Amino acid sequence: MEYLKEARQYLYGLKKYILFSSYVFIIAVFCGYVIAQNYPSETQMLIEEMKSMFLFEEEVTSLQLFFFIFENNVSKLFVILPLGIFAGLIPLLSVFANGLILGVFAQVVSGEISWIFFFLGIIPHGIIEIPVLIISSAIGIRIGKVAVWRLFSRKESLKEEFIKALKFFVLILIPLLFVAALIEAFLTTLLLEMV
Repeated sequence: MEYLKEARQYLYGLKKYILFSSYVFIIAVFCGYVIAQNYPSETQMLIEEMKSMFLFEEEVTSLQLFFFIFENNVSKLFVILPLGIFAGLIPLLSVFANGLILGVFAQVVSGEISWIFFFLGIIPHGIIEIPVLIISSAIGIRIGKVAVWRLFSRKESLKEEFIKALKFFVLILIPLLFVAALIEAFLTTLLLEMV
């Protein structure tokens, strides 16, 4: 509980980076949707390729799916933090790529099945997962900004920024990813089976 006040202050300090990451994400979703509309055959090939990456050789339980989703999300977002040192470019590319993929899926699923199916498949866990992605990107971009400023000034400590970022990620974002993975593995799959 004591850390929550510190976490709020840290989050407030990320405000402009979160807004920037949000804009990038929204633009990427739009781009993905338009690309999928204009290049349907290439999009279908991409979807099939992505499906093959996440196909399991045998049927998995909801618990196994939960562990897979949780580990996958934590590892991917955790990598964003240290890679932010390269002027924040990797976190920026990450949030753009994820938005692009979401836009592609929105167009394909809404066109082939329905918007209801798409929203049921995204909203329950996405309401947590997408903000966590955007915040992780914002943290990485801020680390990149500090890294660049360190080349010209010693006022901001990169080590201190890393420690703050890591603490926030472990104590705030990982628990949120845990909840999002639970929802995706148990609730989202159940909702999609009902449609």
